[in-house]
Amino acid sequence: MTMIFLSYNEVQSLTRKAASGAGLPHGAADDIGQAAVWLSARGVDAVRAVVDALADSGRGRKAILDGQAAIDALCCGEAEQILPQDRDSGLLLIGLAGAAAMDTGLNLAMQQGNGAVVPLARVSDAGGLVPDMTTLRLMPDDDAPARSGTPRPTATDATAYAAALGLAAKTYVPASELSRTQGAGAGTTDND
Repeated sequence: MTMIFLSYNEVQSLTRKAASGAGLPHGAADDIGQAAVWLSARGVDAVRAVVDALADSGRGRKAILDGQAAIDALCCGEAEQILPQDRDSGLLLIGLAGAAAMDTGLNLAMQQGNGAVVPLARVSDAGGLVPDMTTLRLMPDDDAPARSGTPRPTATDATAYAAALGLAAKTYVPASELSRTQGAGAGTTDND
């Protein structure tokens, strides 16, 4: 299997564009880009996780939007815990919650089937969390230091990369004389 190494900026940009290409609103796509960076810093092929969550476009989009709404309710105190409904997008849900925890400074944690509670700010390897996840919840403040993740994003396989590029391509304006006269493309110089 061919692996592709991306920067964090490339992971975020590609997954954001892929989510937009799959039909998600731009705000949701931005959140997915941030979640992908959080996951990639914690040992997960984030491009694969996003592509897998978007694979069934209708059901996948609904599960992602429902998960984002539930995480928002958790962060603003309207819910004490959330139960993941769709295991196919569970890894992305953890990434969305992890990114939200980092952005808000809230102590979001995942409860596992064995009763263990794992604060998302201290997760260093998110890959094995999904099978045992029962709920996500807001915990009292924890003074333990947050883990920042790895200096380089986790590599992605070429198949997931190609699928993400295919979704992202749906956001591009077709090249035509009309689109160029209305500002699409780089024009005669590309020095930005």
